[in-house]
Amino acid sequence: MVLVVDELVGNAVTHAGEAVDVSLDLYPWGTVVQVRDRDGDTAAVPRKLAPADDEDVNGRGLFLVNELASAWRVQSDEAGKRVVAVFLCRAGGTH
Repeated sequence: MVLVVDELVGNAVTHAGEAVDVSLDLYPWGTVVQVRDRDGDTAAVPRKLAPADDEDVNGRGLFLVNELASAWRVQSDEAGKRVVAVFLCRAGGTH
């Protein structure tokens, strides 16, 4: 979860200039992380991930988010956009 939050905050800073806020909501079924920035361009966050070439310096972060989070999405909000990552609990109640 820490790696996903780090990636989402890093993307907000790199591509939108700043992360406005980060929220972490705990539920009996899992955790929801949201990173919000002021750039309302949701198309800037690709929904269809293309694999990075071996020589590419960037382009792997959202693959990590996609693999580590149970689900994720980007959505517009009143101040810009937010990227939401959901982590469901495993059997036994651990994340």
